[in-house]
Formats: sequence, C-alpha cells, structure tokens
Amino acid sequence: MQSDLIKELSTNFIEYAASVNSDRAIPNATDGLKPVAKRILYGAFTGGRTSNKPHVKCAKIVGDVMGSYHPHGDSSIYGALVRLAQDWVMRYPLIDFHGNVGNQAGDGPAAPRYTEARLSKLTEEGMLQGLKKNNVDFIPNYDETTEEPVELPSIFPNLLCNPNSGIGVAMACSWAPHNLGEVAAAINQYLAGEEPMLPGPDFPTGGIIINSKDIPAIMKTGHGSVKIRSKYEIDKQKIIFTEIPYGTTIEGLMTEIGEISDKKEIEGINNIRDESNKKGVRIVIECDKGIHPASIVNKLFAKTNLQSSFSYNQVALVDKVPTELNLKDCIKIYVDHNIDCITRETKFDLDKAIDRLEIVNGLLRALEDIDNIIALIKGSENAAAAKENLIKKYQFTENQAKAILAMRLSSLAKLEKVELEQEAKELENKIQDLKDILANENRQKDILKSRLADLVKKYGDARRTELTHIEVKPEDKIIEEVIPEDCVVILSQTGDIKRVPKNSFKVQRKNGKGVKTIDEAVFETISTNTIDTLMVFTNKGKMYRLVVDKIPVGANSSKGQLLSTLINMDADEHVAAVTSLHRQTNAEYVLFFTKQGLVKKTKLEEYINTKKATGIQAIKIKDGDEIANVTFVKDEELLVVTKHGYAIHFTSSDITPIGRVAAGVKSIKLELEDEVIVGLPINPNTHKDLAIFSKNGLSKKTSISEYPVQGRSGRGILTYKPNAQTGEVVAAVLVNDNNNLLLSGTPSSICISASDIPELSRVGAGNIMIKNSKINKVVKL
Repeated sequence: MQSDLIKELSTNFIEYAASVNSDRAIPNATDGLKPVAKRILYGAFTGGRTSNKPHVKCAKIVGDVMGSYHPHGDSSIYGALVRLAQDWVMRYPLIDFHGNVGNQAGDGPAAPRYTEARLSKLTEEGMLQGLKKNNVDFIPNYDETTEEPVELPSIFPNLLCNPNSGIGVAMACSWAPHNLGEVAAAINQYLAGEEPMLPGPDFPTGGIIINSKDIPAIMKTGHGSVKIRSKYEIDKQKIIFTEIPYGTTIEGLMTEIGEISDKKEIEGINNIRDESNKKGVRIVIECDKGIHPASIVNKLFAKTNLQSSFSYNQVALVDKVPTELNLKDCIKIYVDHNIDCITRETKFDLDKAIDRLEIVNGLLRALEDIDNIIALIKGSENAAAAKENLIKKYQFTENQAKAILAMRLSSLAKLEKVELEQEAKELENKIQDLKDILANENRQKDILKSRLADLVKKYGDARRTELTHIEVKPEDKIIEEVIPEDCVVILSQTGDIKRVPKNSFKVQRKNGKGVKTIDEAVFETISTNTIDTLMVFTNKGKMYRLVVDKIPVGANSSKGQLLSTLINMDADEHVAAVTSLHRQTNAEYVLFFTKQGLVKKTKLEEYINTKKATGIQAIKIKDGDEIANVTFVKDEELLVVTKHGYAIHFTSSDITPIGRVAAGVKSIKLELEDEVIVGLPINPNTHKDLAIFSKNGLSKKTSISEYPVQGRSGRGILTYKPNAQTGEVVAAVLVNDNNNLLLSGTPSSICISASDIPELSRVGAGNIMIKNSKINKVVKL
C-alpha cells in the first residue's frame, strides 16, 4: 500500500514538474515567449486589439485571454501583460500601453480596470505576421472550444532581443536582452557560414559592462555573468547617477546607500536625492567638502547594487524539452523556424494561386463559347443541374463550374476577357516563382534576410549599454581606500622616484633663490593625484603602469626610492618618459612625440586595459631616437617645440591612429642637431600663452595666436633664439595667468606664478626666473 502511494506521488510530481517547466517557467526557443505571453499576444490579435485600433481596457484583454486560452488567474495574466509593456524591462516592448504602467523607482502599475493597451506595431509586423497563412501549427485550447498556435512565427528574434527569466522545478532560465541590429548581424554571419558573435547584452536601462572580455565565452556556452556599473558624472562635490544596472530600482538603491551611510561603512556622504523624472534616472549624492567624489563612487560600486551582476542561463524549450543553448544554437533554431514559416507561407500562396488560375482558365474557356453556355444554363432545371451539365459537357472542374455560374453579366465585356488573360499570365509567373522558392534554399534565406533587414530599418536603434573591460586586481583595491591628495612626482636621472605634496611648494616671486632639491639632476616632474595612474615609458618602447599612491612620499631635498623596485623593468631598461593618466580623463588617444620629430597617435584603450606592473610594448623606437614626451588628447590642436627654439602648430586630427607597436609619422622637420623638447595639446578654454624656458633660467611667454596653424611635418617658425647666455630651450608649457609653475632645477627649484613671466614676442629672450640655478624640467601645478 505504501509503495503504491510513493509510486503515485512520484508519477504526479514528475507530471507536475514537466507541466511547470513547459507550460509556465521556460520560454519557447522559437519565439522566445512563455505560454502566458504568447497567449496574451495571440488573444489580443484575434480580439482585434491591433496598433491601428483604439486602446481597450486591460481588464477586457485579460478576461478574453483567461476565458479562451489561459485559465490560471487574472493577476498572472495582467502581470505578464504589464511586463511586456515596460520599457525599462523590455528592450523592445511588445505591448502599447496607456496609463500607469509602474516605473523604474519601484512603483507598481495601476489596476487593470484603469489601464488600457493594444499590440505594438513591432509585435504585429515582427511576431504575428503570416499567421493567417497557417505558417505555424495550431492545437486545441484548454477546453477545446477554439485553437491556439503552438508558437508564433516571430521574424523578430525575440529570444535574443528581449529579456526573459523563470524558475521551474529543478531548473531556471535567465536571458539577457541584446540590440536588434547586432542580433541581425550575427544571424547574417550564421547564414554566411561564419561563426556568429554578439558584442554583449544591451539593457534597456543602459549602464556599463565592465567585463566585456568574458562575453565571447558566454556566447559560446550559454552561461556566465556580466558586471554592470551605473553611469555617472561628477559635478564639483556632487555625484550624479544617470543610468543604473538592469533589474535594480531607484528606491532600492536609495535605501542601500542610506543604510551604509548611516552605518558609517562609507563616510563623506552629506545628502542623497532622487531627481528622476520621465526623461530618465537622476540620483544625486552630495559629498562633504574635502572629500574626493571619485573615492566615494568606488566604494559605492563595491558595497551597493550600483554595480551588480547579471547571470546568463540560456535555457529554453526545444521540442518541449528544456535545453541550454549557446548563441549559435539560438540562431540555428531561429533560422530553421523562420525558413519553415516561409516554406509554409509559400505553399499557402502557391495553393491559392493554383486555385485562382484554375478559376481564371475556366472563365476564359467559358467566354470562348459563352452563347452555348448561357443556353445550357437557361435550359437546366436549377443551379445544381446547371453545374452538372457544365462539368459533363465541357469537362470543367467543380470549382470552375461554380465560378461560371457566379459570373456577372459585365464579365462578358471584351475588356474583362483581356483582364482575365493578363491575370492568368501573372498567376502563371507567380506560380513558377513560388515553386522556385520552395525548391531553392538560398531564395528562402534571401527572404529571411530581407524581412529581418526591414525590421531592423524600422525598429533598430543605437546601443544603450556601454561595453568596456576593467581589470580589478588586488592593487586596484587600494584606490577605493585612498584619500585623494594632489602631489608632484619627481624622477631623478639615476632612477629615484618620490611624490611630494603640492602644498610643499610655495609660490615665490621670479628671480628668487628657490628651495634646495636633491643633489642629482631631475629627469621628469609630473603634477598628479594619489588616485591617478603613472604611465612609465622606457627606452625599449615598453610601458608600465603604477598607482601614484604606491610611490613613497618624500621631501624636496630627499632622495626617493628606485623606480625599478616598484615596477618590473628589465636590467638594461631605463625610463624615457613619464606621464600621469587622470581617472576622470575624457581623452581618446595617446600621443607620443620623439626627439627626432616623430609623432604617433594610438587609441587610449590599448594602454589602459593592461596589467599595471608587468608592462606592455607601447611604441617602436627607431635606433638613435628617444621619447620626448607622452600626452593624452581627444582631437585637439598641437604645438611642438624644439630645443633650438622652433615651434609648429597643427591639429591632431591630421594624424591617423595606428597600433601600439608602430613607429609614427613626422611632426616637424628638424635642422641638424636640433631635437623635439615637447608636444603640447592646446585647450582654447584654459590656454592663452606658450611659456618657454631656457637652460640658464630665463623664460618668456608668447600668445598662442602668434603661431599660425600649419600642415604637419613642416619646418615651423622660430619662437626663441638660444645663445651662450640663455642656453638651449629645455621646457615649454601652455599657460594662463592663473597657473602656478614648478621649475625643477639644479641645485634649486622654485614655484612661480605664470603672471610673473614677461609676455614678449617670438624673438625675445625673456627674464631670469630662478637665481643661480639651471632649469631641468617645468610642470604646471
């Protein structure tokens, strides 16, 4: 008795599990819809709730669907209906909604008696098209009073373009949304015999994917996860989040931030406000004075859902069996399903055309002997007898006989015969074309491509989610706890490095004594911040990255620590140039200037997505050449200055971006023994003059307007005349009168105001800036 009970329970549970997984929780692989969503769309379609008709009460749609197709309760149907309409949930909404549909803040929708809906145009054209041509199978509904489709035709690749999630018995699924244009491109790759690939998910809420390198593996396996960060901007002491991770709510994030702030897990938050509206998300966090907002952002990412994960678990029903699918599997199922739909539609059209041609040929034969046919019909006892007589005497088919009996008298006109002959010819051509489609797989694929291209043209849009890759390593976590501090990094000729707080440098009048610096000569001076990254370039053309906070603190007169102990340089490597990459930079390219006059432009992303300590190849250095300096640009104008006092002004857009290991192109034509000192990007909003410094401590500034724009690789114009008294040009900086400059020299250094530098013509020598000292490097603080 007990064994019978256990057996019965086992059987019932298995049936229940199969029912839940196939009829509720898991979407169909062909149309990407769960049964409730499919029934909502089909029920609205059969009820006439199309995009060209007025919206109707959601309660009516829910009632119709529940009564005819889905007898599982109105709340589940309305919940699914609302989800299909929410534009922050669906990448491409399938329902056109009127009324309160809820919001991203976390508020729910209004009751179905208050809201209205109808099908979206995308649903009609992309998921229901061709249903009347029997392009899919139908089965009886739950009470066998009508029929419903097993699946929708769905030329719109809904499985990949819209999100889907569900929890069944012993399994679950989670599908990410993707961009329609990118999905169509992947489908075309598959049709061309190539391996399909998608760049990554495209969430309706935007955000930033920070582990894009993991995406190819996800596409090949069907499982994995992506990390999504909120998009933000910093305005003084405010952090403004404008996009949040998919699946999070504004209210939930506000609560999280408030709780960790109250618990002192993050200090420095003064106020949190929700300024979101219909135009988009806007969460404003005000930081205390003296707190660097960037450090707060990193802690928020680490401790709240402002950075969250989305897991791929691409399980769908394939012939009613839950199956994990990779991208190629999904596209194959989509293509096979649509080719089958195209084939069935073609057969439907072919049958209709053949039937019509049969009728037209019968009418044409009748017109040839119309008088006798009329007499035969008049002599018959009734319509049934007339039909039999026509079939017997003229061998008409039954359909032809019926059509002849239904002819109007106007059909006897000559023009009608001409029109029938033309129609017969068109039908014959159409039949031949339809037969060719059925026999030719390439024709079927071309139709699929054409339909998909039309859909992309009408409903495709730009990507919303940004894709990037940020390596989160143990040393990076230091940044989250660093209190940002403005500092100056000083590197000596012997390779010693230190950072000195900026407040150590007090502005003095020109021609002052300055303060004593280290005995050895200064090689490079960089104005930066402890949360920024130092980029070190060597004589071998390699680049190493180092968090500024890891550089030991020193004083003006202290020696520092060997740089080789902080990064893994080879024994025969020495530093050629150093620069600082600011965390909030909006630059797109790295510009290299070499002493022999070459310039190279490479995308910044090729350098920032690398390991910090082990180094990468950054530039190819020709024999006898060295790096003069490295800078970051978007597409600014440039000034290149040489040690013999020449300068050339051109735009960085004249330089074609090239790869990391390339050598570059000529920036300026140099005379014998001349070399480039520096290349400077011009910001017209902050730069007014070019300040030039000579070896023996002299300086002057000249308006940028005195340097006309020229073509790249020209001779330039003379801007300084070096002589025995002044010495050669050793530095050049773009300034305005509000800037302070640090002149690193031997044996002293001095901090001066740019306003103290005399404004002279291009041929002037300038005034002494630092007494009894040579100038090595100049940096703007």
